[in-house]
Amino acid sequence: MLYVIGNPAPVKNHCPAIRQFAMAACFLFCFFRSNEITLAGGDTIKIMSELKRNAANSYKRGDVFSAIEYYDRYIMMNKDDMKSLYRLALLYHSTRNYVKARECFNTLIDKASDKYKKAWYYHGIVSMNLEDYATARESFTVFRKKYRKKRDPEGLRRMTSNYIESADWALSHPGSNESITIQHLDSLINGPHIEFSPFPVSANKILYGTYVRDSLHPERGVRQLFMAVRESGSWKPQGLLEGPVNNPDYNTGNAVISDDGQRMYFTRSRRNWQNREISELYISHYRDGHWQQPEKLPYPVNIENYTSTQPALGKNLRTGHDILYFVSDRPGSKGGLDIWYTQKDRHSDVYREPRNPGRNINSFAHECCPFYDLQTRTLYFSSAGKNGYGGFDVYSVTGSGSRWTDAVNIGKPINTSYDDMFFTVTGSGREGFFTSNRPGSLSMDNGSCCDDIFHFYRHECTRVTSYGIVYSSSNYDLVEELNEKYHLNLEYPNENEHLPNIPVSLYQIGNEPATEILIARTKTDEEGKYAFSLETGKHYKIVVKNYGFFDKVITLSTEQSECDDTLIISETGINYLPEITVRFNVYYEHDKYRLTPEARTVIDTSLLPLIDFFPNAVIEIGSHTDSTGSDDYNIRLSQRRSESVVRYLENKGIPGTRLQAKGYGEGMPIAPNSKPDGTDNPEGRQLNRRTELKIVGESNLFYDDE
Repeated sequence: MLYVIGNPAPVKNHCPAIRQFAMAACFLFCFFRSNEITLAGGDTIKIMSELKRNAANSYKRGDVFSAIEYYDRYIMMNKDDMKSLYRLALLYHSTRNYVKARECFNTLIDKASDKYKKAWYYHGIVSMNLEDYATARESFTVFRKKYRKKRDPEGLRRMTSNYIESADWALSHPGSNESITIQHLDSLINGPHIEFSPFPVSANKILYGTYVRDSLHPERGVRQLFMAVRESGSWKPQGLLEGPVNNPDYNTGNAVISDDGQRMYFTRSRRNWQNREISELYISHYRDGHWQQPEKLPYPVNIENYTSTQPALGKNLRTGHDILYFVSDRPGSKGGLDIWYTQKDRHSDVYREPRNPGRNINSFAHECCPFYDLQTRTLYFSSAGKNGYGGFDVYSVTGSGSRWTDAVNIGKPINTSYDDMFFTVTGSGREGFFTSNRPGSLSMDNGSCCDDIFHFYRHECTRVTSYGIVYSSSNYDLVEELNEKYHLNLEYPNENEHLPNIPVSLYQIGNEPATEILIARTKTDEEGKYAFSLETGKHYKIVVKNYGFFDKVITLSTEQSECDDTLIISETGINYLPEITVRFNVYYEHDKYRLTPEARTVIDTSLLPLIDFFPNAVIEIGSHTDSTGSDDYNIRLSQRRSESVVRYLENKGIPGTRLQAKGYGEGMPIAPNSKPDGTDNPEGRQLNRRTELKIVGESNLFYDDE
């Protein structure tokens, strides 16, 4: 399907041939090519026959606007051909000419509603698009009564119920956020074709996609990526994105750049062996001041014969790696196009099998156009299958992976009864971009055919700064117990000392009971201070690590916060312990990695109790060797020794998610392997053949899918 690189079809599973042709003409090229009819003589019947034949041929070729022109002229001469009128109505609907579509469906309802029952259904949809929600509800209700087929492969009954609910929702949410100003970017950026997928590279620079016409063949063209900058308050185009990402042989678009500026993910489309247009995801790396030759992402991100498009980038808070969100029609999708996500396995560096994030995001209809705000851990996307004003509306959810709050329609004036998509926000949270075919968009056909880029600005604040301080509330008993039992020689902490490097986590509390979404992680600075940027109108909890005891929890709300407010969080006292590394004499036979009976005794009596002492800790089991053998061999041997300890601990009931095996080989000796005169040092070698326990993280800070 040609549309998937930029925009999805407006309705799922309705006359797929019409939809594909319409999207090819309107969404990809969005221009009208008029063909003249040459006739011999003026016979009315011949003229009608020629018009109908040309309409059908244009329809088959995918030349939708010519087909509309021919059908329109034909219907003017033969007003009783309801079949052709129905096809014309569907074509108008596919090209988002809602006024003309409703006129056609009105006639069908008046003259042939028993034969064309679906006219009621489409009449309801275009009435939604025209903000006539009461009429839409009435039309859907009539259709539900008339549509009595036992089989419903298109799922029309289910969708009708959803549209009735959506019409009721729209009637009950008429208000608009008056603090938001919408600006339609002028003709320097927006042209008569579609513009799509604006991505804010910085506060004053965006990447976006648009159509480039072939100067030698005006009827042909290709989508490419362009840059624009803001100068003196106005947005001005800077031409094609330089480098190899654009390619005149492929439609290219939907670019997103990682927060460190080193990776660009984007979409290219091609025809597969079935001559079906599909989109695929690519990546380009930024090196030496230039974007490098793109690489197509491997399976299972791209699947032959299925589309993968419209990337967005989240982040795994544990590893720092990208979480790639994208749109696909692959098997397992709930609707035609769903949002999916994947990330690289941190051990094998290959992409994991993509997962569907679930019903909080995806619906029975199309979802598209994801954008992930890293600061607030909010995913914005568009959907045609949730409660909204008509067409595609923009929604927001907070979370990551498969754990999300309920989707919220972000409301007017961003959303309208038209198609509102590709919503993005800049780092300030107060401004951003989206695309829409709402009235006022530039178009070569009608006022709602083709999408333009809009800028928005919020005049009210959206984010509030908060900070807190962590200090030592000394617990000498804990330090004394560890020193006595494990001979750690830990220093006793100073009372009320401000503590650096303490992990602090921020969670957003949802409306549903027990809904808590991890938003951010940080550590205190040298003065024991931490800070978070919070959204207004939200509820949060802050969790401070409290060694050996229950973590400290602080709840707070920003419902009454103003732009200039800084929320000062009460100081938090914790039982502080420095980072610890404990060495154990875990014995192995020479050049072996299997545990001896003596080694198991050491683990049971010393290692297991210490692990139990920190029930939430992620623990690294690191093994070391002496210098006998090659570096590579010793790395492999020590890795196997660590893995043998981990397997033993797992058999004792310690979850594998809390354990990490690491082989260091001979590279970190704690004693010399040889004496100063060059002779062997058996005592030093024995000390170097060791296994160590190190606390490297907290298991309760992360979600399983991160």
